[in-house]
Amino acid sequence: MLSIKSLFTSSTPKLALFALVSLMLLPGCSTSPSGTNANKQTTTDPSLKGMDKDIVDLVSLNTKSVNNSTSISAGSTDNRNMYLEQASQRLADVPTSVLSQYQQAISQMKNQQWQAANSLFDKVIVAEPQLSGAYVNKAIIAINQQQLDQADALLAKAIAVNNSNPYAHQIKANIARVQGQYAQAEQGYLTALTLWPQYPLAQLNLAILLELYRGKLLQARQYYLAYLANQPNDEQAKRWLAGVEIKIQRAGLTLPPDNANGAG
Repeated sequence: MLSIKSLFTSSTPKLALFALVSLMLLPGCSTSPSGTNANKQTTTDPSLKGMDKDIVDLVSLNTKSVNNSTSISAGSTDNRNMYLEQASQRLADVPTSVLSQYQQAISQMKNQQWQAANSLFDKVIVAEPQLSGAYVNKAIIAINQQQLDQADALLAKAIAVNNSNPYAHQIKANIARVQGQYAQAEQGYLTALTLWPQYPLAQLNLAILLELYRGKLLQARQYYLAYLANQPNDEQAKRWLAGVEIKIQRAGLTLPPDNANGAG
C-alpha cells in the first residue's frame, strides 16, 4: 500500500480509487519517521516512496485558471476533486493503443525500468500531448534520478496543459520546498487544495511547511486538524499536532477551539 509520509508522508491514507482503466496505481513503501523536526523535513524529500496513488492517470481537463487564494479554509468539507470529476468524459476519445502504452509504462515504473518507461511516456505524449498524467510520471522518473530541475520543468508542462491537476501542483510544491522556495511551495499546496479541498497529502505537507519554514503556527495547526479529520488514525500526525500546539502556547498565542475552523 501507499503511505503518506516520505516524499509526501508515511501512514497510509484510505483514498477511494477512481474506477477507470486509465487510473494506474504506482505503489510505494516507506517507514514511519519519528516525531522530530528533522524527520518532518524528510516528508517532502524527492523520492518515489510514498508517491500519491492518484497521481498517475491520463485525465485532461480544460478548466479556468485556479484561484490561488490564501484564504482557502483548512477545514473545508468540500469532497470534490475537480481533476477526477470529468475523467470519463475526457478519456472517451483516447485510443486503446495509447492506454495500452500507458499501462505498460506504469508496469515498467513499478519495476524501476526508468528508461523504458520514459520512452513509452514520450510516445503517449506524442499521441495525446494534452494529457497531463504522462508529464507527471516523467517528472516522477526524473525525481528518482535526482534530476529535480527536469522534474520541475515537466510538472510545469503538466500544469500548462491541465491547470486542474492537483497532483502536479502537490509534487511541484514539494520540489520547491526542497529547494528552499518556501513561499512558492506554500502557494503550490494551496493551489492543490483549491482543486481538491480535502487532499490529505497537501493538507499535511502544508501544515509541516507552515510550522517549520513559514512560522505560521496557528495556520499549521488548522491544517494538521484538517488532515486528521480525514486520517484520524495517524498517530504520528497527532504527535506533530501536539508539538505545534506546544509551540503556539510558548509563543504566547491563544489556541482556538478545535471546531473553530471546522476541522476538528
